[in-house]
Amino acid sequence: MKAIAVTDRRHCCRPLLTQLELICAAGADAVVLREKDLSPEKFEELAAAVLPICRRHGTELCLNTFASAAVRLGIGSVLLPAPLFRSQPRPPVARVGVSVHSRAEGEEYIARGVDFLVYGNVFPTTCKPGLPGRGFDELRQLCLDNEVPVYAIGGITPENVQVVRDQGADGVCFMSGLMLAEDPTDVIAAVRKVRD
Repeated sequence: MKAIAVTDRRHCCRPLLTQLELICAAGADAVVLREKDLSPEKFEELAAAVLPICRRHGTELCLNTFASAAVRLGIGSVLLPAPLFRSQPRPPVARVGVSVHSRAEGEEYIARGVDFLVYGNVFPTTCKPGLPGRGFDELRQLCLDNEVPVYAIGGITPENVQVVRDQGADGVCFMSGLMLAEDPTDVIAAVRKVRD
């Protein structure tokens, strides 16, 4: 079960690079750099600063949206919004994922050759106020019917990680749960305790 940090520098309890150092040191499996408000140039500058932190701790770095920055920096993983994946050729990186919101969407992108999916929002989340959680039915079916890794996002907490794993998810994504964590070790430890 993978523990994945999704960044949000505007809602972080300390400077982002400092927080990512702590998150990676705590044993996060991957960091998704998701700073959509930045220009491509500023995003690439930030990605270049995050990359050595991830490398130092053996943490995978995945860039959200800005695939060209991943190619230039030699980063092997990107996560794309569905419309962007549809509208451009597959980026020349090792792993391409897509964010999806339904089983049908997930199956569509699996058929198109994605390497992983991020499915959500599973629970209500402060990132999408007023939007109810999508629950487990489609997540469970998507995980059971396909070999592509599926990572759950949206309202994930240490308290609900086990129930997400019970649906077949290969990992969980934390945004505020890790961006606001005074001690990210506690959050990562909750994922490590999960049973198959």
